[in-house]
Amino acid sequence: MNAMTNVHAGMRCSWRVRLAAMQSPRRRSSPRFLPLLLGLAMLVFALLQVNDPDPLIWVTYYAAIACACTIAAYRPLPRVVFLALAAVTAAGVVLTLPGFIDWLLNRPTSDLWAPMSASRMYIEHSRELLGLLIAGGFLVMGDRLSRK
Repeated sequence: MNAMTNVHAGMRCSWRVRLAAMQSPRRRSSPRFLPLLLGLAMLVFALLQVNDPDPLIWVTYYAAIACACTIAAYRPLPRVVFLALAAVTAAGVVLTLPGFIDWLLNRPTSDLWAPMSASRMYIEHSRELLGLLIAGGFLVMGDRLSRK
Protein backbone atom coordinates (compact mmCIF):
# COMPACT_ATOMS: atom_id res chain seq x y z
CA MET A 1 0.00 0.00 0.00
CA ASN A 2 2.92 2.29 0.64
CA ALA A 3 4.07 1.88 -2.97
CA MET A 4 0.54 2.62 -4.14
CA THR A 5 0.43 5.82 -2.11
CA ASN A 6 3.74 6.96 -3.59
CA VAL A 7 2.51 6.33 -7.13
CA HIS A 8 -0.71 8.17 -6.39
CA ALA A 9 1.19 11.08 -4.83
CA GLY A 10 3.47 11.22 -7.90
CA MET A 11 0.48 11.33 -10.22
CA ARG A 12 -1.13 14.07 -8.18
CA CYS A 13 2.05 16.13 -8.27
CA SER A 14 2.45 15.56 -11.98
CA TRP A 15 -1.16 16.58 -12.55
CA ARG A 16 -0.67 19.78 -10.57
CA VAL A 17 2.48 20.65 -12.48
CA ARG A 18 0.70 20.11 -15.80
CA LEU A 19 -2.27 22.18 -14.67
CA ALA A 20 -0.01 25.02 -13.57
CA ALA A 21 1.75 24.94 -16.93
CA MET A 22 -1.55 25.12 -18.82
CA GLN A 23 -2.90 28.07 -16.86
CA SER A 24 -2.23 31.46 -18.39
CA PRO A 25 0.15 33.70 -16.49
CA ARG A 26 -1.23 36.54 -14.45
CA ARG A 27 -2.44 39.22 -16.83
CA ARG A 28 -0.93 42.68 -16.74
CA SER A 29 -1.25 45.67 -18.98
CA SER A 30 0.73 44.98 -22.11
CA PRO A 31 3.88 47.04 -22.53
CA ARG A 32 3.81 46.07 -26.22
CA PHE A 33 1.00 48.44 -27.16
CA LEU A 34 2.98 51.60 -26.44
CA PRO A 35 5.98 50.74 -28.67
CA LEU A 36 3.54 50.03 -31.52
CA LEU A 37 1.90 53.40 -30.93
CA LEU A 38 5.31 55.11 -30.88
CA GLY A 39 6.26 53.33 -34.11
CA LEU A 40 3.05 54.48 -35.77
CA ALA A 41 3.64 58.07 -34.65
CA MET A 42 7.18 57.97 -36.05
CA LEU A 43 5.86 56.60 -39.33
CA VAL A 44 3.47 59.56 -39.54
CA PHE A 45 6.39 61.90 -38.77
CA ALA A 46 8.39 60.25 -41.56
CA LEU A 47 5.57 60.79 -44.04
CA LEU A 48 5.28 64.44 -43.01
CA GLN A 49 8.95 64.95 -43.91
CA VAL A 50 8.39 64.24 -47.60
CA ASN A 51 8.08 67.97 -48.36
CA ASP A 52 11.09 68.92 -46.20
CA PRO A 53 14.10 70.57 -47.90
CA ASP A 54 16.15 67.42 -47.16
CA PRO A 55 13.53 64.64 -47.14
CA LEU A 56 15.83 61.67 -47.72
CA ILE A 57 17.66 62.23 -44.45
CA TRP A 58 14.60 62.76 -42.29
CA VAL A 59 12.28 60.20 -43.86
CA THR A 60 15.01 57.58 -43.51
CA TYR A 61 15.80 58.55 -39.92
CA TYR A 62 12.19 58.66 -38.72
CA ALA A 63 11.38 55.43 -40.57
CA ALA A 64 14.34 53.72 -38.88
CA ILE A 65 13.07 54.87 -35.46
CA ALA A 66 9.58 53.65 -36.42
CA CYS A 67 11.01 50.23 -37.34
CA ALA A 68 12.96 50.08 -34.07
CA CYS A 69 9.85 50.87 -32.03
CA THR A 70 7.88 48.25 -33.94
CA ILE A 71 10.58 45.62 -33.35
CA ALA A 72 10.58 46.61 -29.66
CA ALA A 73 6.87 45.80 -29.50
CA TYR A 74 7.59 42.14 -30.26
CA ARG A 75 11.00 41.43 -28.79
CA PRO A 76 13.88 43.23 -27.12
CA LEU A 77 15.56 45.65 -29.49
CA PRO A 78 19.04 44.39 -30.48
CA ARG A 79 21.73 46.44 -28.72
CA VAL A 80 23.55 47.20 -31.96
CA VAL A 81 20.38 48.71 -33.48
CA PHE A 82 19.70 50.78 -30.39
CA LEU A 83 23.28 52.03 -30.17
CA ALA A 84 23.48 52.85 -33.89
CA LEU A 85 20.26 54.87 -33.81
CA ALA A 86 21.28 56.54 -30.55
CA ALA A 87 24.62 57.53 -32.14
CA VAL A 88 22.86 59.01 -35.19
CA THR A 89 20.50 60.90 -32.88
CA ALA A 90 23.37 62.23 -30.77
CA ALA A 91 25.28 63.33 -33.88
CA GLY A 92 22.20 65.13 -35.16
CA VAL A 93 21.74 66.88 -31.83
CA VAL A 94 25.37 68.02 -31.83
CA LEU A 95 25.02 69.38 -35.39
CA THR A 96 21.76 71.25 -34.78
CA LEU A 97 22.41 72.48 -31.25
CA PRO A 98 24.19 75.74 -32.22
CA GLY A 99 21.20 76.88 -34.30
CA PHE A 100 18.82 75.95 -31.51
CA ILE A 101 20.85 77.90 -28.94
CA ASP A 102 20.91 80.90 -31.30
CA TRP A 103 17.12 80.77 -31.58
CA LEU A 104 16.66 80.26 -27.85
CA LEU A 105 18.93 83.13 -26.76
CA ASN A 106 18.67 85.70 -29.55
CA ARG A 107 15.43 85.26 -31.47
CA PRO A 108 11.73 85.63 -30.71
CA THR A 109 9.93 82.42 -29.79
CA SER A 110 7.38 82.98 -32.55
CA ASP A 111 10.15 82.56 -35.16
CA LEU A 112 9.88 78.79 -34.74
CA TRP A 113 6.56 78.94 -36.62
CA ALA A 114 7.81 81.40 -39.26
CA PRO A 115 8.52 80.30 -42.84
CA MET A 116 11.98 78.89 -43.45
CA SER A 117 14.52 80.98 -45.33
CA ALA A 118 18.23 80.67 -46.04
CA SER A 119 18.95 83.71 -43.87
CA ARG A 120 17.25 82.10 -40.87
CA MET A 121 18.75 78.62 -40.68
CA TYR A 122 18.33 78.65 -36.91
CA ILE A 123 14.62 77.95 -37.54
CA GLU A 124 15.40 74.77 -39.45
CA HIS A 125 18.03 73.68 -36.92
CA SER A 126 15.65 74.28 -34.01
CA ARG A 127 12.89 72.27 -35.63
CA GLU A 128 15.30 69.47 -36.49
CA LEU A 129 16.67 69.38 -32.94
CA LEU A 130 13.18 69.14 -31.47
CA GLY A 131 12.37 66.30 -33.88
CA LEU A 132 15.59 64.52 -32.92
CA LEU A 133 14.76 64.83 -29.23
CA ILE A 134 11.25 63.45 -29.76
CA ALA A 135 12.57 60.56 -31.87
CA GLY A 136 15.35 59.85 -29.38
CA GLY A 137 12.84 59.80 -26.55
CA PHE A 138 10.64 57.38 -28.50
CA LEU A 139 13.67 55.18 -29.16
CA VAL A 140 14.61 55.05 -25.47
CA MET A 141 11.01 54.39 -24.38
CA GLY A 142 10.61 51.61 -26.94
CA ASP A 143 13.87 50.02 -25.86
CA ARG A 144 13.04 50.19 -22.15
CA LEU A 145 9.54 48.78 -22.67
CA SER A 146 10.89 45.93 -24.77
CA ARG A 147 13.13 44.82 -21.92
CA LYS A 148 10.38 44.56 -19.27
